[in-house]
Amino acid sequence: MIKLIAFDLVGVLVNEKDIKLTPKEKKLEKLFGDNINDSDYLIEARKFIDKDSIIMRITENLIDKIYNVKDEALFKKLKEKYKDLKLIIATNHVSFIRNYIGETFGVDYLDDILISAEIHKIKPNKDFYIHILNKFNLLPDELLFIDDNSNNIDGAKKLNINTIKVDKNTDLFREICEFIDNNINN
Repeated sequence: MIKLIAFDLVGVLVNEKDIKLTPKEKKLEKLFGDNINDSDYLIEARKFIDKDSIIMRITENLIDKIYNVKDEALFKKLKEKYKDLKLIIATNHVSFIRNYIGETFGVDYLDDILISAEIHKIKPNKDFYIHILNKFNLLPDELLFIDDNSNNIDGAKKLNINTIKVDKNTDLFREICEFIDNNINN
């Protein structure tokens, strides 16, 4: 039985808006990916912006500017349908995304936020998934991992974790309900 769903952020819960970025914003946005810590991000960003305070301000503004939430009611609908289900966001990102996630998705329906730069583990490395399993005391078949990246899905599958691969047309609520309901009935 599924006890926890771990959602990737970008490509799953949010899309990137098609907007014009400044040259500095473009460079910073390219650094958002697989961050094992914020220090590495800042070291790279200092190559074209000399003050950490400016890097952090631009980063937080950029995060607010580029992401568009796909389904604002997703967590609420899932919690209403599956009362005991835990929902977390598990993303490869810089920690500056935390405020955005908290403000965008709130704490009413979200049970935790795991960010690669804070836990010092990145997908698709198995230690990322093991961290989730250990933190929530789960067996692999009790976790449903949702991502848009095939490598991250494959990393979870290697540990026998349930997965849903998302594409731009996925009706996430419907897919999750079908998966959980089929899992309960089997």
